[in-house]
Amino acid sequence: MKSKGAEKLLLVTALASAIAVTGSNAFASSAATIFTDSSGTLVTYDNASGAYPVITALLSQPGSLDGYTYNNWSFLAQDSTGSLDMFGPLPSGSTYVPTVGDAISVAGTYSPFHQIPEIATMTAIGSLSSGNPVSAPPAYTIPQLTASMTIPQSIAGTLLALNNVSLYTDSAATIPVSGNFGTHVNTTLYAKDGSGNIMEVFVWASSYSVCGAMGGTPIPTGSVDLVGFVSQSGSFPVEITPMSITPVPEPGMLAFGGIGGLLLTLVLRRRV
Repeated sequence: MKSKGAEKLLLVTALASAIAVTGSNAFASSAATIFTDSSGTLVTYDNASGAYPVITALLSQPGSLDGYTYNNWSFLAQDSTGSLDMFGPLPSGSTYVPTVGDAISVAGTYSPFHQIPEIATMTAIGSLSSGNPVSAPPAYTIPQLTASMTIPQSIAGTLLALNNVSLYTDSAATIPVSGNFGTHVNTTLYAKDGSGNIMEVFVWASSYSVCGAMGGTPIPTGSVDLVGFVSQSGSFPVEITPMSITPVPEPGMLAFGGIGGLLLTLVLRRRV
């Protein structure tokens, strides 16, 4: 079972001197710069790219859910050069609550995991502003996501969408999903698009509370849209961990909805 709590040994380290989030940006780095650092490097993800990184998604937060106890935060923050995952407890004494749309400055240890670019062992974090706009996740195809065993910088650590795929229980994508997601367990599914391309979908409940929230709920059938992030480990192909799985309305239902809306409009007009 994959679990960051058990599988990943975080580097326990601290900055030689604390970097106040409202202080000097002398050591600030953009996402693109951090990507070139070695694992274990102390970094400050700040406004080096001309703007502070903005939180685009909350993947996990402390609490108990689906039989798991989550001790870590996990949230994606993106600047103009790329996106990273902040993973782990917040700095000791911090009262900050990560919120989508917050522009942040964060210091910690660069600690990529399964090709997910991460900042762990956070030593300082703060919000510079809130309510910043967050763009819809960019859509990718299965061939784009699985083209290489090395995840491109433009995709790594980014919240993205995989649209109009169907879910299956086997790697050959011959057995459609049914029933509910298991509880207190990671779930491996497979997505297939209309051209027959297949990729693994890993519902990583042991590490991300958003996935844990799926436990016991019905697995969506038919055509679905996924929003999540990708990772890769060992010799395994690139996989996507979904934060949401949304059924795609059938064309007939859309047409019916349009007709229904038209009839409702006509009725309302008649009542005026």
